[in-house]
Amino acid sequence: MDYIVLDLEWNQRLKGQEKITEPVRLRGEIIQIGAVRLDENYSVTDTFKIMISPVYYKEMHRMVSEITNITTEDLLRGHSFPFAFEKFRGWCGDDFVFLVWGIDDLDMLCDNMQLHNIDTSCMPTTYNLQLAFDNQVSKEHRQISLARAMDMLGEPALKFHDALNDALNTAHICTHLDMRKGLSGCEITRR
Repeated sequence: MDYIVLDLEWNQRLKGQEKITEPVRLRGEIIQIGAVRLDENYSVTDTFKIMISPVYYKEMHRMVSEITNITTEDLLRGHSFPFAFEKFRGWCGDDFVFLVWGIDDLDMLCDNMQLHNIDTSCMPTTYNLQLAFDNQVSKEHRQISLARAMDMLGEPALKFHDALNDALNTAHICTHLDMRKGLSGCEITRR
């Protein structure tokens, strides 16, 4: 079994832009998927990154653009979500679980899948590494940002808010955790 560290970047609607509510209440539209494959020893064996051209929130929100350095022009070169998701799903293989930093990415992925009429029943078991980090390292009983976690570990980080970089940063945190213990009790229950 492989462990897929997943990270997403998404765009938001512009002020005054109509909010999409059907078939889902769309809080954001995914514009980038980044992932890292870990083997049974939690060692990196492969990476994946793809840009997505949104259907509804086509113009980059100023604040999202500032933190991601993704422009509206970059989005024009992206792929459709169904194409990108199919490529990503094929890259994941047949036997894997997701590792994510917090629960937002899983919710956003499911919302975007529903938006594009993609069956969400294929979603694998997903573990929240943010919770594992809190249980083993920070012990603050609250959400810790990925940047703060890397800082607490004294580790240099790749530039944040790039989906692949954030997945690589998260994968690096795994090297500081007792992963077998850490995954116990950190499974995310899908809504």
